[in-house]
Amino acid sequence: MVSEEILAAREEVITAMEAIAAEYGLPRSVGQVYGVLYFADGALSLDSLAERSGYAKSTASDAVHTLETLYLARQTSRPAGGRRAYFEAERDLWTAFNRIAVESGRREIDLMQRALANAEEQLESVDGGTADLDRVKNLQATYEQMATMLAVLENADPEELIDALEQTIDSSGSTDGGLP
Repeated sequence: MVSEEILAAREEVITAMEAIAAEYGLPRSVGQVYGVLYFADGALSLDSLAERSGYAKSTASDAVHTLETLYLARQTSRPAGGRRAYFEAERDLWTAFNRIAVESGRREIDLMQRALANAEEQLESVDGGTADLDRVKNLQATYEQMATMLAVLENADPEELIDALEQTIDSSGSTDGGLP
């Protein structure tokens, strides 16, 4: 039996997860279902998720699908087998953040680099396009930097990345010795 204090602490965290989901334009149910999965001792079926979250099974299913898309949940199977799907939370948020940032960042960078290369080619042969050409080249430089940062993020251990950032801040004359 879980104590009232533990349940209250869990509820506070889950309420914050709901608010964060809403901040990102997601339904609050996504935060609630993630919280239920996060604090679960094992994988949960859709029926259990619906029961524990208080949402209809269809809402819990939609929330789980969104969480899977964001790498915050994954489908798993029970050792006994069967047809029922079970889900568990990704508790390593760095992994989830990294995967979504890298994948969506890569798509954005690829799209923009193609568009900017085409725009540069068109503008180089046009009279009066100097200002636009300069803007395109400036944006190209920015996206090249973003591609480099994405490559670093993709291969970085979070502790090593934080250490490197803190060293950079310290060497640049920061007086507080930490991240802003």
